[in-house]
Amino acid sequence: MTGLILALAVGLLLSLVLTPAARRVAVRYDLVDRPVARSSHTTPTPFGGGHAIFAAFWITTLTLHWPIEPPLVGLLIGSTVLLAICTIDDRRGLPPLPRLVAQIVVALVAVFFGVRIVQVTNPFFQLVGPEFIAMGIFEVPVTVGWIVFVVNAMNWLDGLDGLAGGVSAIAALTLALVIVSGGGAEMMAVPVAALAGSALGFLRYNFPPASVFMGDSGAMFLGYMLASLSLIGVVKGPAAVVLVIPLLVLGLPIYDSANTILQRIVQRRPIHRPDRGHLHHRLRDSGLSTRETVLLMYAITGLLCMIALGVWLR
Repeated sequence: MTGLILALAVGLLLSLVLTPAARRVAVRYDLVDRPVARSSHTTPTPFGGGHAIFAAFWITTLTLHWPIEPPLVGLLIGSTVLLAICTIDDRRGLPPLPRLVAQIVVALVAVFFGVRIVQVTNPFFQLVGPEFIAMGIFEVPVTVGWIVFVVNAMNWLDGLDGLAGGVSAIAALTLALVIVSGGGAEMMAVPVAALAGSALGFLRYNFPPASVFMGDSGAMFLGYMLASLSLIGVVKGPAAVVLVIPLLVLGLPIYDSANTILQRIVQRRPIHRPDRGHLHHRLRDSGLSTRETVLLMYAITGLLCMIALGVWLR
């Protein structure tokens, strides 16, 4: 537990210090989000928050969790590549296909270094079949699909000030508590807690009204790390193979993305084309303010995380 608290504190302090610096650099190099029709902000706002979160996380992790295991080496490589691609996307904009290819590549990097869904629990094992089902030849594609889905889910969630950062912080802190309570895996809680702290520090500047955005660089980084760390850390426990804990902890962005994809398919619109069909857009359009919408979605995430902790402790 001591390692968790220290990582949370260091990540938070570093993010608090690095975010203003990243904001100044973003302004200098014109890395700025200018509002469009579907934007929730009305004035140009610099990106840069994602770079601060990235730096705060990895400085904390490499300082407090050294030497790092092979899966974390893979995540360091993969997240660095993803940050570079997303920075280009934030600056110039990239077509959907190159973005998807980049996401698949970094997911494969994580898989190569040991981030994998090896088996899942059979929910009907008391009636038929074994308790655990080995993924076999589906191990790699299922893991890649999970990582790519969560990366995009978190990116789509980043539609209101403070939303993606706050949800990520709540989810990461819950995963850290799950890992610690699993016994014998406290050091694996360090990078997860560092991620929570880094996101929390960024919220100081991103909670509405935001003075800086995380951009795709931050949203996709958070999604990449949450998807991967949930497999590395929680999989050490007996219940994690069913993916119930990660599915609950990340339930809000997963639901939002799945619902959005389904709506676009039903309406025969391209899946990648942005619209105002996301949950946070619908809540805003119903009359809630940005802060009310964000706080409501924090509460939903918190409730799902409490359920996840309850399931784990049982």
